[in-house]
Amino acid sequence: MSATASTEQKLRQQAEDQFSFLADFIPQLVWFTDPTGFHTYFNQRWIDFTGYTLADSVGPDMWNNLLHPDDRERARQVWGHSLATGEFYEIEYRFKSKDGSYRWFLGQAQPQFNEDGTIKQWFGTCTDIHEQKETEFALRKREQDLERAYADLEVKVTFRNLELEREVQALRQQLGK
Repeated sequence: MSATASTEQKLRQQAEDQFSFLADFIPQLVWFTDPTGFHTYFNQRWIDFTGYTLADSVGPDMWNNLLHPDDRERARQVWGHSLATGEFYEIEYRFKSKDGSYRWFLGQAQPQFNEDGTIKQWFGTCTDIHEQKETEFALRKREQDLERAYADLEVKVTFRNLELEREVQALRQQLGK
């Protein structure tokens, strides 16, 4: 092996080590697929969250098994659209963790293109947005509760106004006006 080849191999290994460190350090679940959507890589956070080994995780449709049943069809449609068009992939969905609970994630992926314009591979992340979604749901519920309370108050005020008008009319009749 020549010195140049040895240096290139060391640099390549260093780059791979740095990439692996970075992919495992960031808080997202990181994944890659081939152009057809066949998963070829998941970072350690994916493995830690799902409990799936890398061997369990790679494949064309395994990720859909970890989605909340209510999110599966929509996720298939959105991902299928991105695969067919090469458009940026973005979706919110719930993934099942190894303890059986579901958490909300923002899934995003960007294709990498070959020189001829065909998709070489997809790079994706899933960002945990569970707390934001829970806050959003709580705010929406609070807003609905306030709207109901306001509607109830409005009805009560309307009825009280009618009662007061009747009382005023009754007093006017007693006074002969």
